[in-house]
Amino acid sequence: MAGGLKSLDFRFIVKELRDSLLGGKFRKVYQYGPGQKNFLFDIYLSTKGNFWLYTDAEKLFLAQHKKEAPETPPNFCMFLRKHLMGATVKDIRQHGFDRIVEIETDSNVLIFEFIPPGNVILCDRFYNVIMPLQVQRWKDREILPKKPYKYPPENTNPYNISLETFASIVRKEDEKTVSVIAKMGLGSVYANEVCALSNVSADKPSGQLSDEEIPMLFDSMRRIGDAKPSPVTYDDGTVMPFALQTKKEQVKAKWSSFSAPLDELFSKAAVDEAGEEQEKAIDEKKGKLERIITSQKKSVEKMKEKRSDDKEKADTIYKFYGLVEDVLNGIQKAHASGMPWSEIKSRTESEPTPEAEAIVEIKEHDGTVVVNLGGKEMELDFRKSVEENAASYYEGSKDAKKRYEGAEAAMAEKEEEMSMIETLPPEEKPVLKVKKTRKPRKRWYEKFRWFISSKKFLIVAGKDATTNENLVKKHTDDGDLVFHTDIQGSAFTVIKTKVPRGTKFVGLMEGEEIPLEVKKEASEIAAACSKAWSKGLASIDVYAVKPDQVSKTPPSGMSLPKGSFMVYGNREWFRDVEVKMAIGVLVDRQQQKAEAIAGPVMALRTYSKYFVTIKPGDMPATELSKKIKDSLVYKASPEDRPFIEQINNDDIQKLIPSSSGVIFG
Repeated sequence: MAGGLKSLDFRFIVKELRDSLLGGKFRKVYQYGPGQKNFLFDIYLSTKGNFWLYTDAEKLFLAQHKKEAPETPPNFCMFLRKHLMGATVKDIRQHGFDRIVEIETDSNVLIFEFIPPGNVILCDRFYNVIMPLQVQRWKDREILPKKPYKYPPENTNPYNISLETFASIVRKEDEKTVSVIAKMGLGSVYANEVCALSNVSADKPSGQLSDEEIPMLFDSMRRIGDAKPSPVTYDDGTVMPFALQTKKEQVKAKWSSFSAPLDELFSKAAVDEAGEEQEKAIDEKKGKLERIITSQKKSVEKMKEKRSDDKEKADTIYKFYGLVEDVLNGIQKAHASGMPWSEIKSRTESEPTPEAEAIVEIKEHDGTVVVNLGGKEMELDFRKSVEENAASYYEGSKDAKKRYEGAEAAMAEKEEEMSMIETLPPEEKPVLKVKKTRKPRKRWYEKFRWFISSKKFLIVAGKDATTNENLVKKHTDDGDLVFHTDIQGSAFTVIKTKVPRGTKFVGLMEGEEIPLEVKKEASEIAAACSKAWSKGLASIDVYAVKPDQVSKTPPSGMSLPKGSFMVYGNREWFRDVEVKMAIGVLVDRQQQKAEAIAGPVMALRTYSKYFVTIKPGDMPATELSKKIKDSLVYKASPEDRPFIEQINNDDIQKLIPSSSGVIFG
């Protein structure tokens, strides 16, 4: 499998593509850079959803991973979009037994050549080249616009020859049998498998094959070509359309389609590479941010220290106002009198006056003097007054405050940027997108109110007159049990005893009866989905009957409105059923999501870790749904809370009977 697909692989993959894509429409074309042979075609079928067909110079398959394409599509990509978007896939075929696949639409034939160096060619339906991805020329053919397309010299098609032709081919060669079969387009791996299945030595010269061995080889070759694919992945990463007798490595996984393991194998390298590049870019960005934040922190600390120090110096100047004034006046007078700086410095060092003792250093070239005031050294401008020196330090303090506040704001932005990078949801980080699974079609019971009992029985209730009518007339079977309240205008509720196909509900075997607890839960649903809720009743009587007791035929002279039925015969009563409903959530940590559910209280206790119970009340559903969600979030563990918070309030609101209620448990 290394290096791409073989001719036999294309035989299998084309069959798979035909089953999936015929009748589909091209919705989008992506190309991963100018001149690149990597493409992804988005093809949609109304009955199946959308598919991603990936191709490059060596392979094609249905993909689940979509790598981000350039924002500006290359010219050839735009050209394909112009001709293909909206076109219907009429046919997909392999040319002979070559590594050439064609997709035919009403107007065009899109040809993929997987023979090195590979190419993508768009032709009209008469095989005139409209535009190739790459212009190519060989001695025996050329791929040019406005020229007829010509296939490369064909390989022998082992699935389109007779036994006699096969025999003549292998006997005229003087090579190993495996080499002769491999040359027919099968490649060495499949050729070895043919030999093994035939119990013929792969190294045996083909010219020495017996009359019995040749038919066995021919039959084995045909059998593997017509085999029903059952793809496998081996421990060494190899993907094959079926398990090989000649491959000794352990089978790691089995697959339902050939595309799935191909996508896993070939897309994983892109995923890993993209992930490594992503992580590298993120690490570089984080490193740069960390350096900036560290620098900003130091700057903030420095500015805070300067602000405090400058303010303290200004305050100290005023504290020693008289001394500072004497120092400044003394230096100014001495200098004004023409006294040399050397003598002025000498006097300050020898005179025992407070002014002289306060002077640490005179910097005549800077116009400053360093003084010690109460043990704190500071620099003063002897050309300025006491007030001007103090004001200078006060201004320095204010300026430092502005600067560190600005630095703190900038640092906060960088820290927020860092936080966003670290907490970015996984689906926003990769440069690959995973194909979203098509939403399954709704099952019949999803058109009604439906619930799961604690024993996994399906309980279905009508929503209105129309769904009441449909439920009883179309979806109620013998063995089911129908519930209704003792007031007119309520929903019919049904316990289904036959398991809907493809579900995990339980049903009844012949001779079994519906458990009493399931009946009680169904009566609870019938009460909650009745007029009792809108009337604000605390409890109501509910009865159960068999489906054949419910009739649309009224007594003579009477008529029944839509959604109403006559009930005949004995009834099983459930007295004083409390009118209530439980609403909770199912949390799937693996899928990182939560789903709102509703049902009988006992069922919610069985299936949901977090639920609340509601009853009739005056609180509107819009407000009540918010309170229910808040309550569920409050009850949830820290691990589950984020998933519950993502639930839309509307999904909870639609579960509330009669659009109002109140939480009571």
